[in-house]
Amino acid sequence: MIRVALFALISLPLLRAGDPIQFRTITVPEPAAKVSSDLVRHPINEKARHLLLKALETMNTGDHESAIEQLLAVLAKYPESAAYVHSLVGVEYIKTGRYPDAINSFEQAVALLPHDAVNRYNLGLSFVCNGDFERGAQEVRRALQMYPGNQAMRALLDALIKEKLISPAEP
Repeated sequence: MIRVALFALISLPLLRAGDPIQFRTITVPEPAAKVSSDLVRHPINEKARHLLLKALETMNTGDHESAIEQLLAVLAKYPESAAYVHSLVGVEYIKTGRYPDAINSFEQAVALLPHDAVNRYNLGLSFVCNGDFERGAQEVRRALQMYPGNQAMRALLDALIKEKLISPAEP
């Protein structure tokens, strides 16, 4: 689970130095570090596959910065691996708090794999972590349309509704 600080700045133009800033935190599910079966349409060579597996091992050790470096190196050397790399590096960006970078990666992953629910969910989670709750909820709702029974996706929407960050509109 990831704890996200939510800053409530009531009136930004009226905020002065020393004014109190209210904040609260919510707990949201971890990003899904899975690679879609849609990737069959994006074949990669054995060397790129080997490097991706090495990066996955690094991800699993918790060395996120090294994993990011490895994944970006794979992308630079093997551009045909973009569908894989953007999905995985986005997860690492979330885990390191680099939410704008995560949004960029998942937007590219969604462009390459528009029917992948996991990438859509992770894009939504990135928006939520970055403070864009409506856009995040929109992407999570799209993911739930593709994968209706997913409990992690539902949990994120429920948390946003419970905290009154979004309206309880049906997905």
